[in-house]
Amino acid sequence: MLAGMRADTVPTTRGHGAWEVAVPAGGRAIPGVTMAGFRDRSGGTFEERVPPGPAIAIVIDCAPGSLEPLGSGAIEGGIVSGISPAATRMAGRAVDCVELQVDPLAAPGLLGVPPAELNGAPLDLAEVWGRDAGRLRARLIEARSWDDRFALVREAFTRHRRSSFRIDPEVADAWRRIVAGHGRVPIGDLPGRYGWSRTTFWNRFKSQIGVTPKRAATIVRFDRALRRLGTAASVAEVAAEIGYSDQSHLHREVLKFTGRTPGAIASDPLWTVDSMAWTPARTA
Repeated sequence: MLAGMRADTVPTTRGHGAWEVAVPAGGRAIPGVTMAGFRDRSGGTFEERVPPGPAIAIVIDCAPGSLEPLGSGAIEGGIVSGISPAATRMAGRAVDCVELQVDPLAAPGLLGVPPAELNGAPLDLAEVWGRDAGRLRARLIEARSWDDRFALVREAFTRHRRSSFRIDPEVADAWRRIVAGHGRVPIGDLPGRYGWSRTTFWNRFKSQIGVTPKRAATIVRFDRALRRLGTAASVAEVAAEIGYSDQSHLHREVLKFTGRTPGAIASDPLWTVDSMAWTPARTA
């Protein structure tokens, strides 16, 4: 354990083939953040497109060289991907990393920037946090247990600077409703709840969250479908359960966002372990 520190939770570790997945008990170690650790003992390689999702993803490589955003330089602190990233591919080999999923509403306080500034091409965490990101990554590389790694991340986020940026309560409420409704929310009814015009609501939501309300609903629904495809559910079951008009609709959306078919996602161990880590948090 870290000197003078102990983690508040004992990590839960599960395996799937050569993959090891660890999560803090209860899933959350920091308000607004879920964490998981991933380790692939097979030494295998992968290459995947970074998909959109209802959280800002931060992936910190704990074994130098195991993760690399293609077309970019080496990471110094960690890879930060907004909720609607530009089409970017990630390569990995013998992955050993900690991943954080940051609620966009928590991003200004934890990362120092509004979520709208994190869309587009993934960033190095060092571009957001400066030298603090490199220091955290160096300590994570030295740490050997998931308990120590989760404690280091919690410590870094607890002492990091705050941002003066504030998200409107109305925008925050709309975001929570979209997430709680798994993207199946009558978007047209939301402006009236806040006494705003459609244009005002649309503009404020997009400027603060980074996407339009309609795009946000699409991303939330897609993310749920992606996690379900990583379980034993069939493509037809997922399409019906999550509200796609039919299998073809789901097929088109998965292909658009990942470059792969639903069947390929469902049979890939990488997406199975991803679902193991995040599905409980998404459905909580």
